[in-house]
Amino acid sequence: MKILFFCIKFPLASETFVLNQIISFIKNGYEVEILSVYPGDFKNIHDDFYKYDLPTRTSYLYVKDYSGEGRLSLLMKRSILLFKSFYKLNVQSFNIKRYGFLSYSLLLPTLSVVSDKRYRADVIIAHFGHCGVIANYLRELKIISGKLVTVFHGNDLSAKDLLDKYSNDYKKLFLSGDFFLPISNLWKNKLIQMGCPEKLTSVIRMGIKTNDFVFQERFIDMDCIKIVSVCRLTEKKGLEYAIKACKLLKQKGYKFTYKIIGYGELEAHLSNLIKELQLTDCVELTGFHPQSIVRKILSESNIFLLPSVTANNGDMEGIPVAIMEAMASGLPVITTYHSGIPELVENNHSGWLCPERDVHSIVDALIAAIENPNLYSSVAVNAQSKVYECFNEHKEFIKMCSLLERVK
Repeated sequence: MKILFFCIKFPLASETFVLNQIISFIKNGYEVEILSVYPGDFKNIHDDFYKYDLPTRTSYLYVKDYSGEGRLSLLMKRSILLFKSFYKLNVQSFNIKRYGFLSYSLLLPTLSVVSDKRYRADVIIAHFGHCGVIANYLRELKIISGKLVTVFHGNDLSAKDLLDKYSNDYKKLFLSGDFFLPISNLWKNKLIQMGCPEKLTSVIRMGIKTNDFVFQERFIDMDCIKIVSVCRLTEKKGLEYAIKACKLLKQKGYKFTYKIIGYGELEAHLSNLIKELQLTDCVELTGFHPQSIVRKILSESNIFLLPSVTANNGDMEGIPVAIMEAMASGLPVITTYHSGIPELVENNHSGWLCPERDVHSIVDALIAAIENPNLYSSVAVNAQSKVYECFNEHKEFIKMCSLLERVK
């Protein structure tokens, strides 16, 4: 079976689940090709991108990423591109009634002329709903062909700007897409409410390679408690509340370090907050690290903290893979009653759950983990069992392969 992964940007360090899924298909003998609209982030990149020779499997419709430019600049660049390729114009791509802003923004018209190649596969996998929308339209324009499977993660079903922009396109995707894979029961229910056919919808977890994580029994050193977060520095990760909780924890006399691994648009804001709260001696923004370094830091840590929140624009998590990785390695997790996270973490059993934006509850959970060694140990064991049973990438991969065989 040939599989085409269709992406908006590839690779992205924050989307290791896409990278890992691609590698799983390659390792299991599938013919895999990757088609991305824009080049991804080649500055912060995981080793596996080169280890599995993914550059040779990847094609880009645009050779440069113009997506961050202003609307006028984008229209100018796309107009010039269309003028240079007028002899290849696809009249259908200008159908504003059918394609809406993807047509009048000239995205679809330019995508239909930038490549002479046509991409054929048995199955096209598009991660995120808006990516599925574009893939669906490129199928109509005969740029790509194959059965279309769209994976929904969270922000594609929650962020107000995305829902406003793509709500009509989602309806068309539900009519012509071949299968839909939300990563949680929460998002499955949301999809069905939006009109997605229930019989074509199934939950697929973005699990982890459990064999890559060795359970490690941990003991807290009260002279240096080690807390860690691994995530993008974005609003929905709730890092502002984690840092504020650290201020209260310090005031209570606890000695700790808190490492925040990742990068993102809130880096300057969080750095200023750390200075403002006089936490530079114990809270550190480390920036991006490859997976090998991240795992080493996780192995040396005592508590994984990720107090996710619903962002002001509605953006929500799926179920963070970073939490699964911590749980699989025996690192107790403190997180929130947010999105699909309670499908993974049970409060006081396989981790600690706090209300969103509740700094005092985060502090209480930190103290509960620190001061109750028996509970701390049992939570770690229960967490590993939960991940191995329900968020095992191999089990989910077998389930997905079975679905794809039915779809093709």
